[in-house]
Amino acid sequence: MKNPREQIIETINNLIQCREVIFEQIVNLAAANEYRSLDHSFESGPSYSFSLKHFKDMKDVNIKNLIKLCKRTEKAIFKIMNLNDIKNNEVNLKED
Repeated sequence: MKNPREQIIETINNLIQCREVIFEQIVNLAAANEYRSLDHSFESGPSYSFSLKHFKDMKDVNIKNLIKLCKRTEKAIFKIMNLNDIKNNEVNLKED
């Protein structure tokens, strides 16, 4: 059985995964719609890292709502970390 701190860390890691899934959906929706023209700009193989700021001016209401959800999830993650004195190196945060 996990102690409460371990359970909170697991919960934070689950929220981090949720945030990653939401962000992936933002990228996929943008690629299918407003960023469709960029599809031919990237060759197979190399990768490009997006951040939320790349999508802030999108007109798609779905993307706007997902961005809000992504930001709320981030806020919840850091609030729980602060409340429980959990450091970045204790969870699966990716560095930008």
